[in-house]
Amino acid sequence: MLFKKLSTVERVYNIGLEKNSLYHIFDSITIFVKEAEEDLIKLYDLRVLEKIPVKDIMTKNIITINKNDSIKKLKDYIEKYRHMGYPVVDDSGKLVGVVTFKDLEKKNKKTINEIMTPKDKLVAISPETSASESQKIMAKKDIGRLLVLDDNGELIGIVSRGDIVKTYRIYNKGTSKIQRCSRISNFYFYDDNKVEKLKKLADDLIILLGGRDYIVSEKEEYIEILTRDWEPLVKIMVSEGGIVDHISITTKEVNMLEMDIIREILKKIDDYSFEEIVLTDHITLIDEKSSIQRIITDVTLFKDSEKTFGTVTIRSDF
Repeated sequence: MLFKKLSTVERVYNIGLEKNSLYHIFDSITIFVKEAEEDLIKLYDLRVLEKIPVKDIMTKNIITINKNDSIKKLKDYIEKYRHMGYPVVDDSGKLVGVVTFKDLEKKNKKTINEIMTPKDKLVAISPETSASESQKIMAKKDIGRLLVLDDNGELIGIVSRGDIVKTYRIYNKGTSKIQRCSRISNFYFYDDNKVEKLKKLADDLIILLGGRDYIVSEKEEYIEILTRDWEPLVKIMVSEGGIVDHISITTKEVNMLEMDIIREILKKIDDYSFEEIVLTDHITLIDEKSSIQRIITDVTLFKDSEKTFGTVTIRSDF
């Protein structure tokens, strides 16, 4: 139940950077991705709590105290059971109130009935109320527990702040770890000498990667460069007339700059000083909680002003 799609959250960041190389741009994008993953952990926890009803986490074996019992008995209960609050019942077992450790501060009282909070002033919830909503109610009312009543108004459980914390611990075991990553970075170039520059750049990349034992495969519409495991790395897209249209890089790394060969490729592109480069960077992350993030970067690097403008859109599907 917990791992089916729960919701989609999308955030858009506008970026404006004074960067003079693709290396620095990708470094900045990686920071966004890492921050997004931290947000994902928090958002995931919130979404999970919204899907858990309190009937699944509440305390069902309830210890009650009679309204006619002495205050000393409350002290004995607190010492014995270590709970700070108890439902109060009448002689027929009907709920009539709640008494807590704080009520002991009331002076010159003898019975529980004299210090308890009566039922009509209590905050109660249904068993279908979510853990998330229960947490909000407790925070708003500044109370540590809620009574859970059925449709007939009968007490069937108590949910406390401790129950919420325990739920967090069960469903949030440590930080999220990326299990799989698919990253496709497309480069589109604009320059008065675009055709000539792109032809030379494509030749340079083929020589560079071929010399590193990558496999060069020429097709009608593209030149694909593969790893020795036949995984795609670079694709040089070719339009009619054999003119290079754009270049794509495919990796499985969140931070592609950790790969030396990617650093060399970006350096080659930078060397040609294109007047303008438009980058669309698509990253798909799948973490251990079966949540998916799609980070779509759309930025433009202007060489003459060494400025980059664009957006980073982070879409999380839970």
